[in-house]
Amino acid sequence: MYTQTAQARRRCTATRRDGQPCGGWALWNDPAGRQLCNVHAGHHRGLLPLRWSAGWGNRPATRYVPCTCEAYAWPHRPGGGLCRWPEEPRYRLTIPAGTHRWPRLRR
Repeated sequence: MYTQTAQARRRCTATRRDGQPCGGWALWNDPAGRQLCNVHAGHHRGLLPLRWSAGWGNRPATRYVPCTCEAYAWPHRPGGGLCRWPEEPRYRLTIPAGTHRWPRLRR
């Protein structure tokens, strides 16, 4: 869960047609650094870009820069679990990296 600081850094800075601020999440790697969501950045153009949402094909991978804070001993998703990106973590997981057993059993 994002902290208030992280939410402010991830929110879209554009305004909607009615003048209200957009409530969407900004793209992780917007090439122009504008901090815009998918729609306001101009990536959503009709049905074709969202065909995967209807179950037609594979969903594209989420692109983000992995966080390397001390919450975990491996690169991880920013703001997830013990990570409080962009702030310092309160707790640190002491399990060393590479102790995961393969194959991972999923339900």
